[in-house]
Amino acid sequence: MPEQAAEADALAQLCTFRIAGEDYAIDIMRVREIIHPGPITPVPRAPAFVEGVIRLRGDVIPVIDVRKRFGLPGTPATRKSRFLVVNVAGRRIALVVDEVREVLRLPRSEIRPAPALGAPGGPRFFLGVCGGDRSGGRAGAALRLLLNVKALLDPAVPGEAEEARAQAEASRRA
Repeated sequence: MPEQAAEADALAQLCTFRIAGEDYAIDIMRVREIIHPGPITPVPRAPAFVEGVIRLRGDVIPVIDVRKRFGLPGTPATRKSRFLVVNVAGRRIALVVDEVREVLRLPRSEIRPAPALGAPGGPRFFLGVCGGDRSGGRAGAALRLLLNVKALLDPAVPGEAEEARAQAEASRRA
């Protein structure tokens, strides 16, 4: 029993970032590096949320726009925009984020299970929730959703890619 309590109170280190004004987090151990956005080579017939690929130190890395993966409209890069290069399933991918915020250290016991969101059988984008009024005793601390990076690559539910493309096309016309 004492081992389980010690494990629950072990510190989690999370890299926090923003997308569309909301705070998200991923395990810092997944983050390889944080870079400024650069030129992206488009990939024909890729899902709408795949911006294309970049070359980084000789490797070709896919770039995923997290906004589009969440069904939000894409936006032009700003001076705060970054590519978060992460390790997922033995490979590296770059996530387009609006801003990288901080490295957050908190006891694992403060990470609560994520609420059931989305369609049954669809990708489970969130592993947990941290922050809010219970985070480190700081009232008003930002609520952050712990992102399941693997789910960004999960096969889409039937029709999801076509629906995302149609939404992206409609937002371009608007």
